[in-house]
Amino acid sequence: METIENPVIGERITFVTTSKKSNGEKTLMEVHLSPKGGNPLHYHHSFTETFKVIEGELNVQIGKQKQKLTPGDTASVPAGAIHRFYNTSGKPVLFTCEIKPGSEDFENVLRIGCGLARDGKAAGHGMPKSIWHMAILMNMGEGSFIGFFSVLQRFFRLLARTTKAKRIQRELLIKYCK
Repeated sequence: METIENPVIGERITFVTTSKKSNGEKTLMEVHLSPKGGNPLHYHHSFTETFKVIEGELNVQIGKQKQKLTPGDTASVPAGAIHRFYNTSGKPVLFTCEIKPGSEDFENVLRIGCGLARDGKAAGHGMPKSIWHMAILMNMGEGSFIGFFSVLQRFFRLLARTTKAKRIQRELLIKYCK
């Protein structure tokens, strides 16, 4: 098993099963999320996501519906559904996140994001400081943001298609994903 950590936001991810190991069937991760951790509303184009709480409490929003999951509870998010997860409990939460089908690109976005944070190349909210790194990760992530970030995402996706971005992406994959 491989464990990666983002020291900026206090998130730790262990890959229990990767897309490569499961022949593309799934990616299964164990996630340790700090208090106040989480992500903004977004959706994935090509995979479903299922959360299952092991310890603590996890808030999950799917569309407008919000729910608090406790140990043993699960929530599944179909492809295309707007969602987010976050921790308001004041204590860390441990949960699994399974995506089907598996996604090596999604796994690599997490690896690169954590690597950049370890190397001091992420801002206080965990996002990359470099516009190039942001563009590459947004393009690789197989998902889309909503609201203000959706406007920025269009720009970043165009930027990610440039020759310079493709070179930087190769360098990031070699450094953080091999």
